[in-house]
Amino acid sequence: MINLSAALEDQETATLDEGANTSEAIVMPPAPVLSLVAVKPQFRKYVERVDSMVSDAASIEITDEGSLKFAVALGGEAKKIAKAIEAKRKEVTAEASDFVDAVNGFCKIFTEKLVANTKKTNGDAIEIILKNKITNYQSKLELERRKQEELARKAAAEFQAKLDAEAAEANRKAREEAERKAEEEARAKKASDAEIEAARKAAAEEAAKHEVQAPQVPDIIIPKQETVTRTETGTSSHQVKSWKCFVERPELVPREYCVPDGRLLNQAVKMGIRDIPGCKIEEVSETRFRC
Repeated sequence: MINLSAALEDQETATLDEGANTSEAIVMPPAPVLSLVAVKPQFRKYVERVDSMVSDAASIEITDEGSLKFAVALGGEAKKIAKAIEAKRKEVTAEASDFVDAVNGFCKIFTEKLVANTKKTNGDAIEIILKNKITNYQSKLELERRKQEELARKAAAEFQAKLDAEAAEANRKAREEAERKAEEEARAKKASDAEIEAARKAAAEEAAKHEVQAPQVPDIIIPKQETVTRTETGTSSHQVKSWKCFVERPELVPREYCVPDGRLLNQAVKMGIRDIPGCKIEEVSETRFRC
């Protein structure tokens, strides 16, 4: 069993036995105002009582009306002592809390002008203003880079199409010339129409084997901008891209992306709703102490 009263003990605290000569007592220097040593004695009566209550709560077995009432009384006393300790805590820390709150409030005036708070409600903070301006500038550069890259891609595609067309035209002329010569040679030999057509076809197939191929225009890539900006002071900034989703029409969002709201469901049950699809509604019991 943990002895909670030991929490009150301290090497700097001296205790006097009943009836001891006060002249023989060890006199300790006063503790600092903001010192746990100075505060502990104010909680002694509560902590000493907690020791026995912990033991009683662990050992009690509720078997009859008497043990039930004892358990209820013990639970109520636990709440009372907890409230008393909390009240004493607020009392002994009030001055320090006021001081801390004042310093925090004073510093917050300036920190919120400098950097974003956790909720980012201070949109006029220097950090947010500069981040937005830097992001806008970097986004503008990236947009311009992509625009140039798209223009270069289109120009390359048009040039490639021109080369392909020129190669196709050259191949067509070469094929027609081969067919013409084959036809002339066949007619010179007084070949039949079928033989002339066969000669033309063979010449076309042979010309196809020697078609010229248009050169391939390489992809033109505009170098990406540097994402990290460094300064001589040691400060740097970098761009991080991420995809985010913003709900515009909640009624169209698929069910698998929706989370049931327990607070709203419990509120509906309190209002008398007893049938909610996908939910089990049952009456539960719990013990509460009132003191």
